[in-house]
Amino acid sequence: MSLNPDEPLKVDVVQSTRAFAALEKEWEDLYHGSPLATPFQSWAWLYSWWEFFGDGYELLLITVRNGDGLLVAIIPLMLERRRGLRKLLFVGTGPSGHLDMLVREGWEDGVFEVGSEVLKRVDQWHVADLQEVRPEAAIWGIFRRYRGPRVCVGQSSCPLIETKPWEELLMSVRKSLRTEARRTLRRAEADGVRSRTAEIAQAEQAAQRLVALNRDLWQGRWRQTAPGHWTWRNEAHKVAAARRMMACGLGGLSEFWRNDEVVISYLWLSGRDFFGVQLVGASQEAIKRYQWSSLYIWDALNSARSKNISHLNLLRGEEPYKLRWSTRLVSNQRLILARSVALWLPYAKYYVLRSRVQRYLGSDNAPRWVKEAHGELRVLLRHGVLRYLGLRKRP
Repeated sequence: MSLNPDEPLKVDVVQSTRAFAALEKEWEDLYHGSPLATPFQSWAWLYSWWEFFGDGYELLLITVRNGDGLLVAIIPLMLERRRGLRKLLFVGTGPSGHLDMLVREGWEDGVFEVGSEVLKRVDQWHVADLQEVRPEAAIWGIFRRYRGPRVCVGQSSCPLIETKPWEELLMSVRKSLRTEARRTLRRAEADGVRSRTAEIAQAEQAAQRLVALNRDLWQGRWRQTAPGHWTWRNEAHKVAAARRMMACGLGGLSEFWRNDEVVISYLWLSGRDFFGVQLVGASQEAIKRYQWSSLYIWDALNSARSKNISHLNLLRGEEPYKLRWSTRLVSNQRLILARSVALWLPYAKYYVLRSRVQRYLGSDNAPRWVKEAHGELRVLLRHGVLRYLGLRKRP
């Protein structure tokens, strides 16, 4: 088999779910040979997403092979048609913490050149909206070589915690948090609370428990969640993804048991120098009795350290409890490309302006009443109230 990265590459577009499923073994081999990948680029995660959220999209997985048929890259794209606009998105857009392509180590230059040309030749799309791209992502190689309208826009932030020993980390946070965290761990130990990683045979039941606990955690703040958070599709995706990620060693479910009941649970994903917490749940009893965030962060930090991973990634969202622990924030970007300036300009302008507004609202310069009014408006838009009042059309 030829391993010459300078040889001509062959490009195909996979458009059927059956062909997507058939790529599993090759995809996972490519994943393990791609140093920039996170578990969100694994077949297990993306195929699970496609199973339950793929309705309404057209699959456009771009595969790149060498002359001997070795899979050296995948750009996992899908096409959305809406109101005459044809938009390219990453498969997994929405719940995935980081989105990207896969490229085998040593083949980057050839793949990036071919990939940028293929995007121009695939004529089904008007705008490519590639979301949640982290600074280290491979897709930047195509973005920088793309010969057409393009812009990158700040999208979300991921708080990272350096995987120090627990007591060392506590000394870097505020005294009030340090005191409460220690009290929580002592109380949990006195109550006989124990953390266990779910067995693969129990993956589905553990994932179902996690979804139930996550809804319990958010029940008093449901207005802050997206409507899809409460759907059967969301639950089915989490169950299927957890089962598959556990089976291939890219994730796990850690549960805190008190007596015969799980009171706190979280789904973690792990890869090459990556350990991230994707979903957390806690019972109302646990919320009242413990500082639940301290318990799961303590446990996840220990897991990340045991794998010699440098940082614990709390993934998207600047919730106050995350920021209290965070040692730094890493920004995900939104890459917007187009085939023509006429379509790109209004689309890009909207998201550039939106990003600036969000930065302003997150700053100390924005008045409190402005932040509160924006929060209420987001709730109304998210849950469709304005749509039903005739003030906003369906997106």
